Amino acid sequence: MTVDDWLKEELRDEGFRLRWHGRKVAYKIARELIRLRKRQGLSQTGVARRAGLKQPAIARLESGAVRPTLDTIRRVAQTLGRQLEVSLVPATARKKLADTRRPADGTALGAPR
Repeated sequence: MTVDDWLKEELRDEGFRLRWHGRKVAYKIARELIRLRKRQGLSQTGVARRAGLKQPAIARLESGAVRPTLDTIRRVAQTLGRQLEVSLVPATARKKLADTRRPADGTALGAPR
């Protein structure tokens, strides 16, 4: 089984899917904060001092492995000369779970082909 096959299988579980997509947002924020920090020639310690945080908090934020609060993101963003904006957009239409568990040829999973 490939990683893609495994992920496709796991994404069928709604709980996993929600956790997975939540992490994607954290990683995206982390990559952007790292890019901004490096572009300004700042260390994690320098950003932490300016934001009133400790360096390990910046390291965790940049790892993407934690879900930071909006306040923490706002503080770090301001330190890096940015403003945090949050918007709510319409959710994309989801396929019915039954549709995602059915192969393209219409057979049920596990059924002989």
